[in-house]
Amino acid sequence: MKKTILSLLFVPLLLAGCGGLSKMAKNSSTVHYQPTPNPMETMDGKVQVKFAGSIPAKFFDKNVAVFMQPILEWKGGSLQLNPITLKGEKVEGDGITINYENGGRFVYADEVDFKPGMELAKLVLAPIGYNCSETDDECVYSQDLVQKFKTKVFDTVIIADGVCNTSALVSIIGAISIAPTNYDKTKGVAETVDIYYPTGSSTADWNFYVNKKFNSKMNYETLKDVILRDGMPKQINVTGWSSPEGEETANVDLSKKRAEDGIMLSNQLLDDVISQMAARANIKERDYPYYKHKLLKEVVITSTAAGEDWTHFVTMVENSSIEDRNAIINVVETQRNVVKREQMIRNMSLIYPELERDIFPDLRRAQIALYYPLARKTDQELAKIATLYPQDLTFEELMYAAYINHNYTSKLKMYKWATENHSKEWSAWSNAGAAAFKLENFSEAERFLNVAKQMEPNNPDVLNNLGLLALAKGDFSLSEYYFNEAINFGSREAEDNLPILYLKHGDYEKALDLLKTKQCTYNLAFAQLMTENTSGAIRTLDCCLEQTHEVAYLRAVCYARLDDLAGVLENLKYACDEEPLIYKPKAVLDIEFRKYWDNPDFKEVVKRFE
Repeated sequence: MKKTILSLLFVPLLLAGCGGLSKMAKNSSTVHYQPTPNPMETMDGKVQVKFAGSIPAKFFDKNVAVFMQPILEWKGGSLQLNPITLKGEKVEGDGITINYENGGRFVYADEVDFKPGMELAKLVLAPIGYNCSETDDECVYSQDLVQKFKTKVFDTVIIADGVCNTSALVSIIGAISIAPTNYDKTKGVAETVDIYYPTGSSTADWNFYVNKKFNSKMNYETLKDVILRDGMPKQINVTGWSSPEGEETANVDLSKKRAEDGIMLSNQLLDDVISQMAARANIKERDYPYYKHKLLKEVVITSTAAGEDWTHFVTMVENSSIEDRNAIINVVETQRNVVKREQMIRNMSLIYPELERDIFPDLRRAQIALYYPLARKTDQELAKIATLYPQDLTFEELMYAAYINHNYTSKLKMYKWATENHSKEWSAWSNAGAAAFKLENFSEAERFLNVAKQMEPNNPDVLNNLGLLALAKGDFSLSEYYFNEAINFGSREAEDNLPILYLKHGDYEKALDLLKTKQCTYNLAFAQLMTENTSGAIRTLDCCLEQTHEVAYLRAVCYARLDDLAGVLENLKYACDEEPLIYKPKAVLDIEFRKYWDNPDFKEVVKRFE
């Protein structure tokens, strides 16, 4: 018999029974099997099959071998696992020897790929005994054995019932690294001034503390000097913004009013400047209206109600010292429902007072910008040109246009174009790989990142992205290497990604140690649950920035472990209402909820569509 994966661990147990093969078959019920655990569990997509067997004293005949091949059986499938052989003291060949007088103990371990439906699988064993002088290593299935030897089939036993797949709930959404752009969007703009407004206001107040902080009044006066020096601008563009924590319609209206206030201030500015220019030119009073008309005719004044300033919100959070900035940015990048996104932002401001103190006030503004013939393009212009005519943009403009675009399919198109037309720029390749990874196009991501690695082997952005790719492919050792290298070269994203690696291969204690500073995060709660700190996991989930369907489902699992039906139903209902096609079929098979499967309220929550 081929080498087995079992080993004899410790001394024999007791029980009576002796005789030959027939007697062993008759008394096979005295053999005890202990699964670890029951139900079985998965780890990184594989079912972990482990059990110990205890053989009673005076049970195992010295001239008998027992072939044992566990089988996983579930509705719609079955799978034979690796076999083992136990043998009596006089039997030669491979196998674990069991002493007749004292009995013995053995441990079995195997793993198989998890498949949908295995949640209800049973681990079944029907040992086959046979008399022999030597085991046969060519017998790898029970049917092989029956053809060669006179056999006895022992009682069939169900060793374990069900497979718990909770390990699959770990979030593997890592933080990709997008290389910074060198685009200077202020180049070509002679001067700008930002005028800040209190919450809900659209009337300029130069004494407002944010205006004082940024010297807005002085900067406004400086615009006069610019025009007096350089002449009338080609365009004056006024843009009004609001901070993103409010309701969208109200914020758009508020940004419009702030833009209108900026237009009024621009007109005042031009009146003052033209008066000074007229005085310098000795324009007579009767000629002043025509002089003013002629100068104003040269200027195009436009206004934009830009609404909620998500772009600068992301940039400011990214450059802030807020501990969970990546989680906040992820809300903006992934939550497409504007109403939900705004609600999440409001929740964040309660958890992170830095948002209300340092971020939001700087977004409530109107900007007056003087544009001269060489002025750079606006964000809206860049986005349009990058989509339709990327060849008309410089590399820096294209990379910036991709950076401010939150649609990763569009990002990837722009970055791919950059790799084809600016092939010597490592950042194009790295960013294309990151965008492809975000879209789960791993083969394309690998192609881009390998080129980036050849160009910049020690770049932290490239290394972090390679670490995520290795993690997605299940190469944990390579992933760990890349993350650690990226951290050594200064990657903050890699610091956030490293715990995911340990969660994936079940090193929960190590992951927990790395996550202890990442309060109110989903994976921290997952690590707490998997280390049996269920109440702590619920507290962490309760303060998560994003109260998503994933959070609700994991919290339902926590309440199930605490035997709290009300908590299970409340959270499971939320998850099923949000994503019914995912969570209804999942819950009816999830072993975590097995005790509730017959409960009428549970059935109502997870009932199928008609």
